[in-house]
Amino acid sequence: MKTAGGSFPAAEERSQQNMAMKLTEKYLAPFVAPWELTGMAPMVAAAAKQVEEGCGLGNDFLGWVHLPTQHDKEEVVRIKAAAERIKKDSQVLVVIGIGGSYLGARSAIELMKGPFYNSLGKDGPQILFAGCNISSSYMSQLLALVEGKDFSVNIISKSGPTTEPALPCLPQAPHRKIWGEGSGKAHLLHHR
Repeated sequence: MKTAGGSFPAAEERSQQNMAMKLTEKYLAPFVAPWELTGMAPMVAAAAKQVEEGCGLGNDFLGWVHLPTQHDKEEVVRIKAAAERIKKDSQVLVVIGIGGSYLGARSAIELMKGPFYNSLGKDGPQILFAGCNISSSYMSQLLALVEGKDFSVNIISKSGPTTEPALPCLPQAPHRKIWGEGSGKAHLLHHR
């Protein structure tokens, strides 16, 4: 398919280019006409080049592009060791975060374990989420679920001072006795 700014490689060519993402045009047919796809080719090529080269607006959010091959291998070892500790020491894992921090963790857990992990037979601690809202009822019910149990707390914050994830961690919060001095023991992990 030729365009003014170049061409889209043929499907066979695209799959041989070792790209992480592939476009299967047959699924576009009901929604995008061939001439529209041709018209978008130069913009798609320019966007792909910006992503690959790490330039353009938003380039500081492109760490995911090369993550499968370029990552901190020591960090992966630390994460795996923490996961084993949590499995061994905790009946419950409380994940504290909001937005991408919360949704990323929840999506990964649901992908690997299924959306009803806590309700089905499982091979690790129950996983609960805090900081994804500021409801006192939610926090009260969450605290009732962890009271008397050994649990780990994983705080995930990309920006640091976000209100919702900070609330469960405030020293004056009424649930501090459970986080720090309850009948169970708490293990704190913090990822930033």
